[in-house]
Amino acid sequence: MARYRQLQESELDAAQRRVWDACKAGPRGSVPPPVHVWLQSPGLAEHAHQLGAHVRFGTVFTQKQTEIAILVTARYWTAQFEWSAHVRLAERAGVPPAVIDAIGERRPPVFADPDDQLIYDFCHGYFSRHRVDDATLERVRARFGDTGLVDLTGLIGYYSFVSVTLNVFEVPVPAGGSTLPE
Repeated sequence: MARYRQLQESELDAAQRRVWDACKAGPRGSVPPPVHVWLQSPGLAEHAHQLGAHVRFGTVFTQKQTEIAILVTARYWTAQFEWSAHVRLAERAGVPPAVIDAIGERRPPVFADPDDQLIYDFCHGYFSRHRVDDATLERVRARFGDTGLVDLTGLIGYYSFVSVTLNVFEVPVPAGGSTLPE
């Protein structure tokens, strides 16, 4: 039995429809796979999609920096669907293929931009040790402020939630999508 099923608009109840419509009207312009899962719990779906819109589109980070953080998170969780979707978005945001490959292969990437390096250091450091060392935390705070520090923490927390959802419900990678080695 398949764990994931993409919902159809015609089968939604009123609570699910509100979330669906809000997703389509928001910055994504669509209803992504984790929301299809979360719609089984409309209250969770409503809050989760709003948090996702904020951490992806409403922070001080560039789209490139956001995608670096998402790729590091997807790699940590070996979230195949998330990796596949965000490799394309990272490429469009200007993340060099060599950086994407290094993250996917668990090698330290080389960044031209020190801010991109800082994002990577924070995310990779957290997932490596489940802590962020004082020096990295203070570098993030000095560069992006307390709001940026909290938003970056929320970004990797949210995409961890997304990754766990995608993995538990075995959301398939679209044909031709990039995948990670286990």
